[in-house]
Amino acid sequence: MISPRFFSVLALAALSAVFFPGSVARADLPPGLAAPKDANTPRTDAPVLPTPKPKQRPQIDTARADQELRQIVADQQAIFAAAEAAGDKFDPDNFRSQMQQLTQRYDRLLLINPNYVPGCVAYGLLLARIGMTREGAAFMYKANELDDKLPVVKNQLGNFCAEEGRPLEAYIFYNAAIALDPREPLYYHQLGTLLAEARDIFLKEAPDMWSRSKIDEAMQVAFLQATELAPGDWRHAYRYGLSFYDLQTGEWEAALQFWETFETKLKSGVEQQVCRLHQARVLGELRRIKDAQARLDSVTASALTSQKMPIALEIDALRKKGVADQSDAVKDDAIKDEPPAPDTTSAAVSSAASSSVAVVPVAAAPIAAATGSATQPPDKSEKAK
Repeated sequence: MISPRFFSVLALAALSAVFFPGSVARADLPPGLAAPKDANTPRTDAPVLPTPKPKQRPQIDTARADQELRQIVADQQAIFAAAEAAGDKFDPDNFRSQMQQLTQRYDRLLLINPNYVPGCVAYGLLLARIGMTREGAAFMYKANELDDKLPVVKNQLGNFCAEEGRPLEAYIFYNAAIALDPREPLYYHQLGTLLAEARDIFLKEAPDMWSRSKIDEAMQVAFLQATELAPGDWRHAYRYGLSFYDLQTGEWEAALQFWETFETKLKSGVEQQVCRLHQARVLGELRRIKDAQARLDSVTASALTSQKMPIALEIDALRKKGVADQSDAVKDDAIKDEPPAPDTTSAAVSSAASSSVAVVPVAAAPIAAATGSATQPPDKSEKAK
């Protein structure tokens, strides 16, 4: 670190004359304004100076700026819609040219209205969407400085910090977004994903605040909250189901109950068979080898062959190790206890930390990425609200 330099009175006067032409040195001040030589000597002749008024930001022609922004955003949405509809005929050069034109229009808008918060937010979202995350974050930080009550801005800054490897900062931003808009499921989904993916960093950098059990609990509660707030969005419920694999202590009975209940909310075919893959995997963890094999055999979709193979190998490995099959023992216990028929429409799924919140049944949409072990989370670049 470079140590600070101390300037003489003459050097300070010279710098003031260069950078602040209207300023004067102490020797040029009128006697009534010059500071006393003895700091302890009270002054009785110093005049009372008027309190300066706070700087006023320049007024923005909001109506005109709003109209221009609406047109930019409409054109932007049309460009992205056309790009998605083009399929194999997508022209990257033309798309790049259109993006350049959009950014130029945003630049002109914000040049005229530098403190126009909606413009900063919309521009930041666009830049993040096209991969210019740092540039987009700069506009989000400016918007946050101008108005710190915008949850969409907090969420985007959380995304930026998470991608930059600063999860503790991201955690603060995500929680700020949730506090501002507690009914938005996306923010809970983002928070749960952060806790799952950056768990080791939380434990290393904030051991006094976090333990593994606390992280697991907070993660599952976040995904569960997203599921309850958006019961029609299968992505949140699916990610909640995947969170059982992230737990330090296996909650396999709860996991099995979730996947069996979730299957009933999906269309027959590939969607339900994806759930059976997870059921087979969980049954293997429960050492119910025969049941796991039967569930796996019911997965016949060719699109799931590559996902089916690792689970088959795991089941085979259990047999080779001579692990005792618990399938019959579970059935015997069920017959002995004779429990009432479960209500599959309101099955309670406890979280890893003994959360008493029940999962809301999800009417899932088609699983576009059903061939993977996980789905893509909701698009982090959301529209400005």
